[in-house]
Amino acid sequence: MLFNTKPLGMMRASLQGLSVQQEVILHNLANIDTPGYKAKYVSFEDTLKGMGDRYDLKAHVITDEATSIRPDGNNVDTDTQSMALYQNYVQQLYLYQKISGQFTNLRYVLNQGPK
Repeated sequence: MLFNTKPLGMMRASLQGLSVQQEVILHNLANIDTPGYKAKYVSFEDTLKGMGDRYDLKAHVITDEATSIRPDGNNVDTDTQSMALYQNYVQQLYLYQKISGQFTNLRYVLNQGPK
């Protein structure tokens, strides 16, 4: 119960969503030379749904069928994907730092208890 706090649950769900997003971006980049490959992206629901001590972030993988930037039908833009990968990295780094801060605060409280 000590680690099932609302902030930690939300951060855990966010990290899981970012992990899905990272996998999709890397999959897109791996298929840069695949003729006819259509880029995919992740769409997240706007809210975290809380169920008691559990938080789920709904992620949907969507294929971009509408665009085609090359004659072979592939629509992966390496610049866009590289920027998305970097943004994903920065968001994950921020969340890991916030989680570390939560544990630092908890350690402080536990060490300041009755002696």
